[in-house]
Amino acid sequence: MEGKSRPDIKVLKRIRCLSQFSDEQMTSLAAKLQVEQGAKKECLIELGCSENYSFYLLSGSLDATTSDGTRFKFDSLGEGELFPIAQLRPSLYRVVAAEPVQYIRIFASQLTEFAQRLESDEGEMEVVEIEQSEEENELTIQLFQDMISGNLSLPSLPSVAQRIQQAFAEDSVNAESICTIIQSDPAITAKLIMISNSALYRGQAQIESLQQAVVRLGLETTRKQVLTYAVKELFQSKTSGMKSQMQKLWKHSQHVASMCRLLASHLQGFDLEQAQLAGLIHDLGEIAILQYAQQNEELRDNPELLLNAVESLRPQITGMLLNQWNFGPEFVTVGEECEDWFRNPSDTPDLCDLVLIAQYHALIGTPAMKKLPPVPTLPAFAKLGMGDLDVRKILEFLASSRAEIEAIEAHLVAI
Repeated sequence: MEGKSRPDIKVLKRIRCLSQFSDEQMTSLAAKLQVEQGAKKECLIELGCSENYSFYLLSGSLDATTSDGTRFKFDSLGEGELFPIAQLRPSLYRVVAAEPVQYIRIFASQLTEFAQRLESDEGEMEVVEIEQSEEENELTIQLFQDMISGNLSLPSLPSVAQRIQQAFAEDSVNAESICTIIQSDPAITAKLIMISNSALYRGQAQIESLQQAVVRLGLETTRKQVLTYAVKELFQSKTSGMKSQMQKLWKHSQHVASMCRLLASHLQGFDLEQAQLAGLIHDLGEIAILQYAQQNEELRDNPELLLNAVESLRPQITGMLLNQWNFGPEFVTVGEECEDWFRNPSDTPDLCDLVLIAQYHALIGTPAMKKLPPVPTLPAFAKLGMGDLDVRKILEFLASSRAEIEAIEAHLVAI
């Protein structure tokens, strides 16, 4: 590695996720960052790297190679907007400088700590620093290697859900074909009839058949309710060692799903069923990690190591699962990016922004609140017109919405 210098705030302004900071704040952040230089053929990101940072190429070009030998090239974009390269962690690429390059790395912890420090200057939030030990990092890489080599067993959707996903993927779907698929599973059939008569969907007439239920709910809502039922089943642990952890994960996912539906009902541009399902699936990768831990004594018997593995690998494994199950790209993005508080790929809010906000609301009042960056620094809040919120206003909103949240959570429990 050669020389280093501080980035100009003009460079930082080209990074969309920093758009919420003022010039003064940008100057303060720039003082903590470095423009680094890499020599030709120097490896800048190792395959399986689990360090949580965003890599921005300022000049030159890079060669990236996956574990199966597939190669990609990344070129700098002159003075245009800067986008993160090889963002997922652990990294799926080995990234090497194709020529002399300049770049900056911004660690997720740096952004969070910086945002918290701005808030703590006003006496409102504590700065929390988290470090990863060498032992934890080695175990995370081991799990990652098992994942890319196919030794990590991924959960499967129930047959009915798989068939419905396939029918929608092939665009060969109608009410009759959907009913034919669902009727093969009496439990899901009964659940859909119950759902169609619930407070959320109830009409004037009592629904007594699957066909009537599908007509009342519509094809898309039927699909999402079947997927919700199927996903819920994945949280049912078959081993006593995982039971409490799976119950905790289900409770969190259920709460975030309820918050997603509640927020979607107060915001424009979001489908309630899609929002609820997105909240339910946002942490699914953790199920695969918990299952893996049952076969690995070092993980199973060390809660701190297991927590580190979950936090490092959950986004990528969730994305893999959702892609494998034919969920749309907007759901895959939720799985991969909903832990990134500062994500800001465009000026238009998306489903992942909604899930981020739902998670933020769900963590208010919990011990994890100490790790949260302040609301004004999160792009998702601003894009959804909620940038004027603070913790007090969020607490007031949650208190006034308690009955709605409980009703949605009761509906999810009943499915």
